[in-house]
Amino acid sequence: MNWLPKAVASRERGAALIIVLAFVVLLTGVAIAYLSRTTSDRQVAHSSFNQSSVDGLAQSAMDTIIGDLRQEIVNGSTATTVSGVTIYTPTSAANMVPQRSGNAAGAPNLIRRSWSGDTNLSVRSRASAVNSRTDVSANGRYITSTRWNGHYLVPKGNTATDDSSPIPAFTAATPDWVFVTGSGAARINQPSAAVLGRYAYAVYDEGGLLDMNVAGYPTGTSAIQSGRKGSIAFADLKALGSYPIPNPSSGSPQIYQIDQLVGWRNYGTISPTPSNNFPDITPAAQAFAKNFQTDSAPATAFFNFVANNTNGFLTTSAVVNASGRTDQMFTSRQELIAFKKIAQFATSFNVNSLQYVSTFSRETNSPSFSPSTPAGSTIDYAALARTSTAVNPNFLLRRVTNVPNGYTRFDGTTPVAGEPLVKTRFPLSRLAWITYKGPSALLATSDPVYQALINAGVGPATISTGTAANITRCFGLQFGGAAGNPSFPWVYTNPTGTVAAPASRILRLDEVAAVGREADFFELLGAGILSGSLGQNTSGGVTGGNVFPDVHMSNTTHHILSIGAAIIDQADPDSIPTRIQFSPSGTVWTAYGVENLPYITQLYPIAGTSPDTPTRWATYLLFQLWNPHQSPADVANKVRLRIDGGIGIFAGGNGQAWNTANTVNVYPPVGQVTSVTITKSASFPTPAPLATDYTSVTSTAQGTFAFLPTPAVPTPTP
Repeated sequence: MNWLPKAVASRERGAALIIVLAFVVLLTGVAIAYLSRTTSDRQVAHSSFNQSSVDGLAQSAMDTIIGDLRQEIVNGSTATTVSGVTIYTPTSAANMVPQRSGNAAGAPNLIRRSWSGDTNLSVRSRASAVNSRTDVSANGRYITSTRWNGHYLVPKGNTATDDSSPIPAFTAATPDWVFVTGSGAARINQPSAAVLGRYAYAVYDEGGLLDMNVAGYPTGTSAIQSGRKGSIAFADLKALGSYPIPNPSSGSPQIYQIDQLVGWRNYGTISPTPSNNFPDITPAAQAFAKNFQTDSAPATAFFNFVANNTNGFLTTSAVVNASGRTDQMFTSRQELIAFKKIAQFATSFNVNSLQYVSTFSRETNSPSFSPSTPAGSTIDYAALARTSTAVNPNFLLRRVTNVPNGYTRFDGTTPVAGEPLVKTRFPLSRLAWITYKGPSALLATSDPVYQALINAGVGPATISTGTAANITRCFGLQFGGAAGNPSFPWVYTNPTGTVAAPASRILRLDEVAAVGREADFFELLGAGILSGSLGQNTSGGVTGGNVFPDVHMSNTTHHILSIGAAIIDQADPDSIPTRIQFSPSGTVWTAYGVENLPYITQLYPIAGTSPDTPTRWATYLLFQLWNPHQSPADVANKVRLRIDGGIGIFAGGNGQAWNTANTVNVYPPVGQVTSVTITKSASFPTPAPLATDYTSVTSTAQGTFAFLPTPAVPTPTP
């Protein structure tokens, strides 16, 4: 049977309507959210696409610019491949650096710009005759000269402002546009739908600028410390072109601008507990720069950091001071410019000085020496270079070929076959390791030689690393003489030899590579000094016949060791010549350095009747002394002449018949040492004979040195 129809309540119908409406609202919200998200995603995707396009265009432009510079190198060089590495040697001096083109007068840092008139280049810039400043685009865009000089590498036109407005010469020579089509960069003469983008550029050389991550030293640095050569850290920023960075000896702390810079840059190094905090400038007594002016410790800490740096300032110091602060670096030029604009350092240095400084990252570079062949000389340098290629090679062509176990470089890195044999420059700070008392690491801190090194600006860490093993590795020298005799302290053995067997010669770089080790100091000298200029002699004498044997001058090893010893003597703080032994042919020879001392410049022969026996004839030599380095009124200390060895004279009969069979007379006697002291009041303005009234004689148990009396002139007999 059929059920009776049931009436639906109005409130149930209302509930259904609400549910339906809720679903409609929900679906509408979802749709709106979807459309909104789709719209924002489209905008993000569009922005990302455009950014990717810009990045791709910029990267392509950079690759093109660098590729053109590389092609310029190839066009102006001769290529040589060694161990899979191609070395490009410039065919002329002009090809050693990028060619200048379109550079504005008065902007020395500017090398070139994208310019349609660069016809002087072998590889042109591809720029069209459309200027980035004067030729406004259809949408009204252009680049101002002030924006082009946002890096301040071009001198400012208005030096009284802080903006980057450049000199008028650059304003009139802003870069031209390079247009990019589907086929790459192209020069166009009229608008084209094929253009996908455009770029313009300027190339600057920062190689001659001062790196502000290193340059500049604070108040408290001594003249001896800052006067040392070799580190950019001791560049005087107070003498920075026309816009020096001041660091006055008096005045308010706010104007100690170098102290502020160094204090910020070397915060961790300068002091473990700085008394004043960064970046305070007020009150004056608590200004951060005051740290350098109230205590010498921060300047000493800075000097020790510089003197003992071994990484070429490629990284900051690892020191963390008590306040938890570390050293800091400018990672980009924009950071340096931002530092200039910080309120506390707004006066840290004149904005115009930015054209002289950079933040260019330093890098280790391989020496690129190669023997030259100058023209216009009577010497056939070309033939000389051909015959001495093995001795004086192009350094970049000498590659690591043998890597034995345990072979590490001086800096601790492991060499790789094929990389340059001489990968980095020899640190001249290691010259301080060699003293007349032996390796510097063996010196007591109370030793006068140790103190002299400290006073000369050598850091304790450098002195302590001057061990016998390090000196042998870096210089090929061992201490003690061929027989362990301290009278001849240093022996050249090369890094793999022994004192008992002194080296007979200095190895070439190809021989060093075959052995599998670093080249020592003297091997680098031998490779860098043209061999044809070494070992020259007078063929046994000078004008007048064979009057003075100089066979030692014909030995190139002796010559190189003498030059190296003289370099060591120029670096050390003492006045004792360095002596280096070697054995060219089984007989030990000695090479001597040169100090600031009087030297024998001439020998005067004196002859006449013997003062002992009137019936005999006597001949003597009178020495002449002269100091070629300086002519002071007084010498700082007494000068002692020491005679090692002697002069042999064969006695002849009264009839002067030379008899080589007679016994030789040697003075001083073998095994004896004689000294003569020249008083402090001695002066050497001009060469003078030794026998004068400003000399005194020192007698020792080994023998006595006396001045020879001038013999009477014999009276001729009829």
